[in-house]
Amino acid sequence: MNSSLTRNRLVLTKDRSTSFRKSLLEIWNQLELPKDSDEAWRKFPIGSMDWKELQFDPQEVRFGSSDEDTNDQMLAEETIETILTNLLKYTPKDYFAFLNLVAAPSYEIILLEEGESLFRYEEEGDRPKHSVRIFYLPKGKTAKTEIQFKTAHDSEDLHMSSSLDFYMAEDGAYLEILDRESSDLDLYRFRNVCILGFSDSHVKYHHYPMGGFRSKLFLHAHLLGKGADVTVDGVSALSGRNLKDLDMEMYHYADHTTSKISYKSIVTDKSHHIFTGNLNIPPNLKKVTAHQESFNLSLNKKARAEANPKLEVLAEDVSCTHGATVGDIDEEQYFYLLSRGLTPEESKALLVTAFYGETIHSIGFSEEVKLSLESEIKEILIGGK
Repeated sequence: MNSSLTRNRLVLTKDRSTSFRKSLLEIWNQLELPKDSDEAWRKFPIGSMDWKELQFDPQEVRFGSSDEDTNDQMLAEETIETILTNLLKYTPKDYFAFLNLVAAPSYEIILLEEGESLFRYEEEGDRPKHSVRIFYLPKGKTAKTEIQFKTAHDSEDLHMSSSLDFYMAEDGAYLEILDRESSDLDLYRFRNVCILGFSDSHVKYHHYPMGGFRSKLFLHAHLLGKGADVTVDGVSALSGRNLKDLDMEMYHYADHTTSKISYKSIVTDKSHHIFTGNLNIPPNLKKVTAHQESFNLSLNKKARAEANPKLEVLAEDVSCTHGATVGDIDEEQYFYLLSRGLTPEESKALLVTAFYGETIHSIGFSEEVKLSLESEIKEILIGGK
């Protein structure tokens, strides 16, 4: 296993990152903090946030500057320029996405190698955190990468974290990502995830966010070359007053591309989960296949789950499907298990585990990793019983 401190972790030189930040100014100066009236933010309480408590002033953002030793010489100059060009081109014109490009102390490029790797990131303290990470897989390589994000927080004050993560799979590459978040219950989390799939590349992205107070995720997958294939799945498990607002979009740019989103959520207590799936297929593309589904399970009448499928399909030679469900535990199955001698707690646990278990066991990581994910979800929803 690799860690984030291996020789494959590259940080842009100070001069290069400073020059790149200057190129952002024209766009950054036009961006404003989102409003409640904005379509993508209408369910997230952005207007009621106490920025003073979060120790963040949206009007006075300082440009990031790194003091650590840097080295970006392991990649060819042409490759670095291509990465930065794609970073600027495909970063959404969203305030929080560009906030990271402007305020992050450094830009980190992870050059992925064949085989499996593990990268751990931990944030401490109450000050706002911003990060930019680019995971880059060269042509024809095959890699599986687990990313673990955790926060360590001692006070009861709300605090804020934002990040911009890019996953770039070059021609013919195969990349599988397991993205695990474990956040403290006072965290506001803003994330932008961008996936770039080039010709004949295959990307699988598994998203498992745990904990937190309020979080907003934008995921944009760009299928840029013929034969590109992107699959996104995952499970959100929410309790307490946790709010998670996920906005995922697939952009098809080439013929013979395939995309799939399959996401599940389980909500209990007074939690609230929002899933919005977007599909964008422009005119004149051929042999495009796209599927989108969202399954949501509520364990409490005060909990809420919403599914919002959206499709903008302007081409004719396509195969597109979508589906969404929101419901409670199946009473017939529940009473059947009771009739077989199981307790109410055991019956509930079995049905909940069956709901999310298939998604977990479809990921291409070890049984130990899968059991760890199951244990985390079970602890959140039913206290590990």
